[in-house]
Amino acid sequence: MEAHSHRSHSVSQHSTQQHPIFNSKYEIIRSLGEGNTSKVYLGRSIADPSQTVAIKILKEEFLRRDNDSIVSVHNEITILKNLEHPGIIRMLDFGDAGQVVKPSTRVIPNLVYIVMESVQGGLLFDMCQLMGAMGEDAGRFFAHQMLDSLEFMHSRRVVH
Repeated sequence: MEAHSHRSHSVSQHSTQQHPIFNSKYEIIRSLGEGNTSKVYLGRSIADPSQTVAIKILKEEFLRRDNDSIVSVHNEITILKNLEHPGIIRMLDFGDAGQVVKPSTRVIPNLVYIVMESVQGGLLFDMCQLMGAMGEDAGRFFAHQMLDSLEFMHSRRVVH
């Protein structure tokens, strides 16, 4: 698998490092969740601390399971690369040489990863939160955004 963006430079270690550092670009703040195939972490850009990202790290046991597992990762990356739309979370980076440097300076190399935009809540969450206070116009606005995004995905032969 080839990385989508430039390779990172080495991390300069400071004794005050409190969080793991991913690819010398992102500070890993906390876990967002875990499934059968991967773990997802909230990260913050070192260059621009106001930018947050979701870092999906594929589990080694999933990748070792069979060849279909690696094919499914390639398919996910191919799909995400072709879905640039304002209503769909963007993939920012991917690769198979990810590296985490822990505060203890222990390095975890050769990680297969996907870095995506981080979105708090999301459209469905927002709709549910606002349902009581949301009028018909706001409901129409959110429904239009969701249907527009689905229509775009379907035009690219992707079903979610």
